[in-house]
Amino acid sequence: MNQKSFFDDSEVPMNLLRQRAYNLRWAMQPADVIVLTAADPDFPVAPAIREALQDYISGGIFSYGPAEGLPEFRQACAKVTTQRKGYACTAHQILAVDSAAAGMMHIARLTIQPGDEAIVFDPVDFLFKASVEAAGGRVKLLPVDPDTGIFDFEKLPELLTPRTKLLGVCNPINPVGRILTREELELLGNFAVENNLWILNDEIWSDIIFSGQTFISLPSISSEIAARTFTVHGFSKTFGLAGLRVGFVICPTPEAFESLTVVSAARTTMTGVSTLSQVAATAAYEHGWDWAEQFVRHLESLRDLGVQKFSQLEGVSVLAPQGTYVLFPNFTAWNLPMEQVCDTLLKKYKVATVPGAARWFGPGAEGHLRVVFSTSREIFEEGLNRVIHGLTEIRKSTC
Repeated sequence: MNQKSFFDDSEVPMNLLRQRAYNLRWAMQPADVIVLTAADPDFPVAPAIREALQDYISGGIFSYGPAEGLPEFRQACAKVTTQRKGYACTAHQILAVDSAAAGMMHIARLTIQPGDEAIVFDPVDFLFKASVEAAGGRVKLLPVDPDTGIFDFEKLPELLTPRTKLLGVCNPINPVGRILTREELELLGNFAVENNLWILNDEIWSDIIFSGQTFISLPSISSEIAARTFTVHGFSKTFGLAGLRVGFVICPTPEAFESLTVVSAARTTMTGVSTLSQVAATAAYEHGWDWAEQFVRHLESLRDLGVQKFSQLEGVSVLAPQGTYVLFPNFTAWNLPMEQVCDTLLKKYKVATVPGAARWFGPGAEGHLRVVFSTSREIFEEGLNRVIHGLTEIRKSTC
């Protein structure tokens, strides 16, 4: 008898999602709405994670942990980075942070002073811009074609000014879904080295890589690039631990590690990562890879379904993601206001999506729609059907 998959339709606990899944998701929508919004799995986490938490809780002691992170957590992160990302690092380079987003914020605060500038992709996740602006900096946008994922590298030198201090890199790119090539990473990394820029390197999606693709970690390219790079990882996309608020930053030097630790305020106990969260994350890295790899195979089948459906719409193009679990079809030819379209999809067709709006992903995202497929096949098919039907009806009504 075949073993039941962790990702069968029946495995989605809709009653719990309606109670607990916030951040634009199930707990924030009426019961008749299908939610394809924030990038967070709908499935229960790997059994090994739940078992590790239960075992730790049974001891009944919940003391402070080290400000830098539990030793076993930092060791697990260094081991996975070295073995799975090809970037040899040590536990001493790992700083535990209470989410990848917090890690990005700390790096921006360390490297950016008020009035300084940072170069980031366009489109890309809004957290890059938010982090830079929270530090008092300004963002300069490096255009990325959202339909091919190709950079306009000729623009890169034009964005450089005496106030430029930081280069943001997202690999794979959210929301485009493309993995950067070695040549692109070399170009970006060497540009940073040559111009004495720090690099904020977001690799939170680097475990969601589909068949036939190869992920290369930026600091593995050269020691010179590694010496300028802070790399951010988290456990929300791969292992579904968003609510536990846990991630880590790989720091390039002991001096950079010390500076980032001070900026994070972790030693004051005003910030820091719950020990329970680190226990869960350690179990994920030590025992959760069979689950994660099955998850990626499930996601790949849904990616193919989504690309097929959107490609059938006249005038619509969609890039098949090489990584991530978001689709980003281009509706520019339809000349529709996508924020209004998403509002209509929600209210009339009972499906929640995210518009390719500047506030989420930058001006280069305009005219696009972001659809998340980290759910069951049954839910995704129903959601897709509502999206396709709704879009078709909306277009007819505007013609």
